Amino acid sequence: MHTPIEHRSSDRPDGEPASTRRIVCGVDGSEQARHAASAALRLADRLGARLVLVHVTPTRTVMPIDSFPLGVDPSTYPHSSELAFSEAEAAFNSLSPDVSSASLEREVRLGQPAVVLAEVAADCDAEMIVVGSRGRGAWRSAVLGSVSAEVARLAPCPVMIIPERLAVESRRSHNAA
Repeated sequence: MHTPIEHRSSDRPDGEPASTRRIVCGVDGSEQARHAASAALRLADRLGARLVLVHVTPTRTVMPIDSFPLGVDPSTYPHSSELAFSEAEAAFNSLSPDVSSASLEREVRLGQPAVVLAEVAADCDAEMIVVGSRGRGAWRSAVLGSVSAEVARLAPCPVMIIPERLAVESRRSHNAA
């Protein structure tokens, strides 16, 4: 279950038709997410779609107050909306200038990232979801979980996964220039 915290759509004109095509892109401040956002923006431009950037701050498992270890202040555990806004702002600010200056929508949510991205895509009838991949490999993803694989499993629309190697190749080409 997720908790919507904010829906900023200051770039969205009033009276925009409900049929406007949308592409949802998850951003978390990682290099992979930056490349995914750039790819999503190029795709949105080509399709004449609006880009919706979504930052999801993962919620922590709720523990009963009597299960906290002795000496640990329970107030250190809640993941507040203030922290979510701070993380989201950092993630949005880390995007490339072409994405940062584009006319797009931004959402900040609390929840499980894959579940929330799929829900946002369903809510806005998205054409596609774009996410980055950390490239952990099958074994590590099985143990640690893969947000991109879970998004692909839950999504109500096609999912484009931008592999980590593209981020590495892009970084190499910038360094060589």
